[in-house]
Order: sequence, then C-alpha cells, then structure tokens
Amino acid sequence: MLNLIKDIIAPKKCYSCKKEWSFLCTDCASKVIKFEPICYVCKRKNKNFFIHKKCRTWVYFDQIIITSHYSNRIVSKLIKNAKFYWKKDILYDIWSFLWKTLEDNYIFGKNDVMISIPMNFLKKLWRWYNQSDILARCISKKYNIFYKKNILKKIKKTGQQSQLNKLQRQENLKDCFAVNDKFVKFIKNKNIIIVDDVVSTWTTLNEVSKLLKKHGVNQVTWVCFASD
Repeated sequence: MLNLIKDIIAPKKCYSCKKEWSFLCTDCASKVIKFEPICYVCKRKNKNFFIHKKCRTWVYFDQIIITSHYSNRIVSKLIKNAKFYWKKDILYDIWSFLWKTLEDNYIFGKNDVMISIPMNFLKKLWRWYNQSDILARCISKKYNIFYKKNILKKIKKTGQQSQLNKLQRQENLKDCFAVNDKFVKFIKNKNIIIVDDVVSTWTTLNEVSKLLKKHGVNQVTWVCFASD
C-alpha cells in the first residue's frame, strides 16, 4: 500500500525514455540487458558464464553470471543512485532483471544457499541498507532458496575499492571476511549463490570464494547486475 501511494504521488520514471511506473521499462531494458555469457577470467565466451577449467587453476569461483554492462550510461546511473543517493526503490527494479538472468544460466538444486556480501557497520548506518542483502532477499523469495545474510561477516574495515590499484585492492581485502562459526558445518558441500549489484574486478570475488571453498563449499556462483 505504501509503495502504491508513493507511485501515485511521485511515480517512477524510466531513466532512459521517461515512461512512468518503473526505473527501467521493459522496452529500454531489452536494449541494455545483453551481457554475452563469458568466462570472467579470460573474457572468452563460455556457456552459462562458467569459468573455464584451465582458468580455475588460480581462482576459486566457478561461475559469474552478469546481466548488463556497467559502461552503459543508464545502468551505471541506476547503480550509483541506488548505492550513493539513497534511492533504495531502484533495487526492487534491478532484482527483476537479475533473477531472469540467473534463471537462464543456473540449474537450481536442493543444496543451494544464497548469501550476500556483508557491509561495514558505519557504511550501512550512513546508507541505511545493504544493496546486496536486498537483491538476495528478493531473488531467494522468488525461487524459495534458503537465504541467510549472516553466514559471512566482515572482520576488518576496508577502504573504497574503486579508489585503489590492483595490488592495493588485494591487500585491502586480505583476511577481510570470515565465516560465522555457527554456519561452518552448515555450508559444507553446499552450492553457494552470492548476489551483488556490480563487480569491477574479481579481487573481492576471489577472496570470498577462497574462504568459502576453504570451509568445504562445493560450488561458488556469483550473480551481479553489472560489470565492466
């Protein structure tokens, strides 16, 4: 009811064509939602976004499913406004495109567990919400996948990744995350799906995936709305 009242008073408008009732209408989405399936490590085509077997020798994730290109002006504007300008409602439009890409490229099973990337307490206090958590909750409800936001925890405060070079990013995220003790046995042999809004490098992905594999996780799949 609250959302309906908000839409009547100040209706959403498509960031591209200005049509009302959504931040990205179906027609405009068809023009920007077209990320070809690739292996994220070598950037060559591969079915369903799986990492090539030979590329897995130095990474720990198995699959990175991406919906759109961050370089697209509309896509980057949606993400920036959702993350940095408190326009939380945008995330409820973004997830509808995320789940469709996930559905087209992932085979769901009984051992699937969905998680989100934890956020520093002060950053979350300033933003009021964790975009990864919102997206993961929406998708988990759609597919009835078990979701638990506290499986991972952040144990070290980090700087803004976008402002660092490759080596600094690696050092910035080193030993940054941990698995909550009460979930260590639970995640063993599970297929973990991690939901996030954007991925620019695979530093975070690899650090988190390495941690999960260390605790016996069978497969790590990331699903992101946009990437470079």
